Amino acid sequence: MLEYQVPRREVAATVVLDDGRTLECTLFTAVSSPEGGPQLVIDRLNDSSEEFVPVAGGDDRFLVSKPGIVTVQITQRDELQAMESDAGRDAPVRLSLAGGINLVGRFRIVMPPERSRVIDFLNEASRFVPLFGEDRVTLVQRGYIVTVRSAI
Repeated sequence: MLEYQVPRREVAATVVLDDGRTLECTLFTAVSSPEGGPQLVIDRLNDSSEEFVPVAGGDDRFLVSKPGIVTVQITQRDELQAMESDAGRDAPVRLSLAGGINLVGRFRIVMPPERSRVIDFLNEASRFVPLFGEDRVTLVQRGYIVTVRSAI
């Protein structure tokens, strides 16, 4: 049966769901992407052709509905390096999410200068936006963001 297995990449993550549960799990992404290199978790989450993402927690394998995901925190070095672009500018922010979650980090805004405000970034962003922190990135579902304040 090995000939039917799809090559996959495993990324350790902490997932917060909209019902308050936190999952320490492994997310599965493709070994390669159309852009070259491995598929990133953010690309998998922002893929509009899929509404579920496969995960593993211990010996259990299951699917999680993307609309039910509030945040996904990743600390895996290769994932962080691939997501953090040298271009753009950092915008330190403090986010308040539905359910009382508060996060502090920075958005990396890569947009034309005339559209480089935080509001422009959020209004044009995909479903999940990366919030960079010290040795981690938290992928935040935009729909759960209640307020955004400057963190300076």
